Amino acid sequence: MSRLTRTVLLLVVVLALALGGTLATLPVDQVELTGLAGPVLGAAALKTTSVSVRTGGHDTRLLVDGRQLAHGNRPILTLSLAGLSDGKHRILAEVHRAFGRTASATRTVVVDTLPPAMQVTLPTGRVPLNKAVILAGTREKGATVTAEGGTVTLDGPRFTVRFAVPPSAASIVATDAAGNSSTREVTVPTIYPSNIRAVHLTGRAWDYDPLREPVLAMARQHRINAVQLDIKDEDGVVNYPTMVPLAGTIGARAAFYDAKKVTDQLHQMGVRVIGRIVAFNDPKLSTWAMAHGHQDWVVQNPDGSKYLYGYNKSGFTNFAAKPVRDYNIALAAEAVRAGFDDVIFDYVRRPDGPVDLMRFPGLKGEPEDAIAGFLGEARAVIRPLGGSLGAAAFAQASTRPQPTAQNIGKMAKNLDVVIPMDYPSHWNPGEYGVPDPYIGAYDIVQRSLVDWQKAVAGTDCVVVPWLQDENYKGIYDAAKVQQQIKGARADGIPGWLMWSASARYTPAAYSPDATSAL
Repeated sequence: MSRLTRTVLLLVVVLALALGGTLATLPVDQVELTGLAGPVLGAAALKTTSVSVRTGGHDTRLLVDGRQLAHGNRPILTLSLAGLSDGKHRILAEVHRAFGRTASATRTVVVDTLPPAMQVTLPTGRVPLNKAVILAGTREKGATVTAEGGTVTLDGPRFTVRFAVPPSAASIVATDAAGNSSTREVTVPTIYPSNIRAVHLTGRAWDYDPLREPVLAMARQHRINAVQLDIKDEDGVVNYPTMVPLAGTIGARAAFYDAKKVTDQLHQMGVRVIGRIVAFNDPKLSTWAMAHGHQDWVVQNPDGSKYLYGYNKSGFTNFAAKPVRDYNIALAAEAVRAGFDDVIFDYVRRPDGPVDLMRFPGLKGEPEDAIAGFLGEARAVIRPLGGSLGAAAFAQASTRPQPTAQNIGKMAKNLDVVIPMDYPSHWNPGEYGVPDPYIGAYDIVQRSLVDWQKAVAGTDCVVVPWLQDENYKGIYDAAKVQQQIKGARADGIPGWLMWSASARYTPAAYSPDATSAL
């Protein structure tokens, strides 16, 4: 190769490098904007989308709608689009190369961060729990609709969602082409039988003919229309052979009855079956947890030891601990699958005593919010299975939630029924202006339930009081039990549950005119 030829080739290479960086990038009019996945950006995409351009080391500008927003000569120049307003935008990349040569590229993008319009119409009244529900709605043109636990049918701008049972906190979501979404959480109020008349039995009592048979006789005589049966009792024992794994691990299984056989038997008699779960006063779980490295499952003293008080010598489980919550909810779901119509959580509260002496590992926010949230989680599980959810609470909680973290207004939003333990023996002399709650059994029930009606106002929760049919702090004969029933009825509350620790009841106190509560 001659010296002249080599000189010419060298000049060509130098010129190429000056114009485009390499021979491969010699066409100076080629610039590529990268990073845009599509022509429309929704709210979520806008937060993470950037555009980039390879500069070849040359002075480069990125402009949006004529405004320079990025400038430099580093190898790749990047501009985040986060914060762009809704509407159409023109993105321009300019690469200024040697000898006044400029290469450019443009892209047009539409920003749409508005959620799609959607409306859902709920039933105007309560519906039976075992009845399918069809909700109607309208959607923005082009939006898709999905529904948690429901089947969606689209018809132009209209849609319907069919739920096999009335939904509780089910999400209906409309999503537009830009990925924006609108969510409507729907709860359809159900008909809870406010005419319920129930007595409570432990599993041991059900397994003992002299206690079970009088209760069945009252059902046949239409003095009661429901039986409340322990699922998990104050000892932490599950009263039937549960298949929930944790119950087996901690040794909590018993076999006082067969859940499916019992519910079938009572349903054939036209009797509602209510399951009681003692939630957080659980000696079995708390003792096992402390012994197996799960101290966070238990309510603690400030030093991390188990918090104990008064009659409670085993400790409360921690309602803020997910495994504890999941365990109780799993038992509730299993019971509903076995045929229980309702699940009532008892001891769904914090322990007695000053709250500043207690530690709840993992608690976020206030204890009363965690309690209400637990009930919401439970109802979301058992409602689709066809079960109602209730909770028992101290009768004083309607006006004094602090000692137990039982905020009735918050709890009621996640309940079908709330059960104040309105036993006259639980009241102190002078409360509600009643000098002696035993003598004034009618007055203490009637006056206290007024506040309970106020506490649940604006929710779909029904109040059914737990009354007393046992000789504690007085002789509770038929007349004394009837005084309590009349006190509740004076407030427009026809139903009741009866408590007797001995499971012995007073048939003469209950009139033989109970109608079906199924």
